[in-house]
Amino acid sequence: MAWGRVVEVPTMVIVIPNAGREHDVLEHILDGVEGPRDLPLEILRDITEDFSEHRKIGQGGFGEVYKGVLRNGSVAVKRITVNTKTVDDTQFYNEVKSLLKIINHPNVVRFLGFCANTHHTLVEMTGQVHLTHIKERLLCFDYISNRSLDKHITDELRGLEWNTRYQIIKGICNGLQYLHCVINIIHMDLKPANIMVDDNMVPKITDFGLAILLDGTSPTTGEPCFTRGYCAPEYEKGGKATAKCDIYSLGVIIMELVTGRKDISDKNKVERKWRDRLERSENHTPLQVQQVTKCLQIAERCMKANPEQRPSVSEIPMLLQVELQKPVTNHVDEKLRKPTQNTDATRKDDYNLDQQSEEAKASCTSEC
Repeated sequence: MAWGRVVEVPTMVIVIPNAGREHDVLEHILDGVEGPRDLPLEILRDITEDFSEHRKIGQGGFGEVYKGVLRNGSVAVKRITVNTKTVDDTQFYNEVKSLLKIINHPNVVRFLGFCANTHHTLVEMTGQVHLTHIKERLLCFDYISNRSLDKHITDELRGLEWNTRYQIIKGICNGLQYLHCVINIIHMDLKPANIMVDDNMVPKITDFGLAILLDGTSPTTGEPCFTRGYCAPEYEKGGKATAKCDIYSLGVIIMELVTGRKDISDKNKVERKWRDRLERSENHTPLQVQQVTKCLQIAERCMKANPEQRPSVSEIPMLLQVELQKPVTNHVDEKLRKPTQNTDATRKDDYNLDQQSEEAKASCTSEC
């Protein structure tokens, strides 16, 4: 079937009396004066220079992301490809519904507005003119200049310093706790590519296209969607989506942030590499090596095959904040120990994650 030329329907002319006022609305939202709202397509076209190639900052199976420029700052405009196997209107409105529940949180990307526009066009095809409709589905967010977390992940020997990685881990945990416990959302696609980091390396969770409300009201259709390697095994096998699915994904992310890999076979080797790297730095403290060990332990628990054995999202930030015990000198001749030396055996004695987990559970008001 051959396609001919496209002719715009000349039946309606929309006049915007003052386009600047519409820009003002988006600028007010960016300033925090107003909340998220339905945005006109023409404004999003204008601030992205009609979705020009040089404004494109990202692309994936969902569509493209463009940088929009306003007088008081920049925004990110996500232009979604609809009517595909990956994204449809149901998923779009599900994401909008989830995003509208989010109030400003430092570890969740701020949602500014959305656009759902459908316009009609005449298409001449094999000598006949047909009326077709074109859908535009767009989401508008804060612009984060420092790219997604997956661009920053490296192994133990290079890349981000430990303090930065540790703060990123804590930030992701805090953001996920907000989603689960405050606004009752399961993300269901948590991975480094869906976590942005700003200029201060503060992580911000984004992309709620697969999110499910914990009250069960979110519409879900078709086959389950997930990202292999980050998806919980029970969901990948057709099981129910629960908050523990996000916990599994979180464990994989923590493991990647510590090691550069999704899984490890030799935890002691990883700890040894970090200890060597940290001891060469000027600001090294014994606490940092213990933090590495604790994060690895938490990641392993999050990645348990049995979801019931994974911690709740409320426990994890508390586990990260628990005061570390002083080194235990069990069965070690003190004369043979250097004052600053930490052996593997000592560090293992420093942690009783199960005991800390029970204390954290006792402090939680709910298993969210």
